[in-house]
Amino acid sequence: MSRGRVLVTGFEPFGGDDRNPTEEIARILDGETVGGAEIRGITVPVSVRRAWGVVEEALREWRPDVAISLGLAPFHSNIAVERVAINLLDARIPDNDGYRPVDEPIVEGAPAAYFSTLPTREMVEELRRRGIPAVLSYSAGTYLCNYVMFRLLHFAAVNGYPERAGFIHVPYTPDQVTGKFFLPGRAAPSMCLDTEVEAVRTAVAVSLAPRERERQMETEGGAKAEKAE
Repeated sequence: MSRGRVLVTGFEPFGGDDRNPTEEIARILDGETVGGAEIRGITVPVSVRRAWGVVEEALREWRPDVAISLGLAPFHSNIAVERVAINLLDARIPDNDGYRPVDEPIVEGAPAAYFSTLPTREMVEELRRRGIPAVLSYSAGTYLCNYVMFRLLHFAAVNGYPERAGFIHVPYTPDQVTGKFFLPGRAAPSMCLDTEVEAVRTAVAVSLAPRERERQMETEGGAKAEKAE
């Protein structure tokens, strides 16, 4: 029996790349069970007009306890666990529909920012303990990654679920950096897909841990009450 539900989202390719590791991570994790919880993985279009509809449909249908959205961070060398999303769209490049928003609010009248409700520091600490390079990040940018993170946290604030939600950036995979240079003569950094998948599995497990502790406390409390009677 499942002990919870987790939604993991990844993006389709964009910006001239023919693949996106976050799409592959979501596909690999789809149907897996981590910490007793079922994972559903979906692909999100890199489109301001279409992205949120896909995520919202999955949220309402799946009603997850935890939702983790993933994005590609070119030229990062580590897993970046995002702490905050801001109510701003300001795209450096057009999305896959050719739309390039500039200085637009994501949700009119919503707060200026939301903090991730994932246990971000604990996630980074556990990833490092497992030998996976990871950092806390204080800016998810102002493109689709920040957009989806903000909409996800706004949805949770309004609807009361998911209990925990947030965003993680992952680097290129090695095959993607051929011919890409971070500095003259230096190839762009990368991380193998298996490590990225393991990082997200770990993030899911850490995110579920507080919920499991609460379940255990409720069980222990009920057992003590029955004993007292």
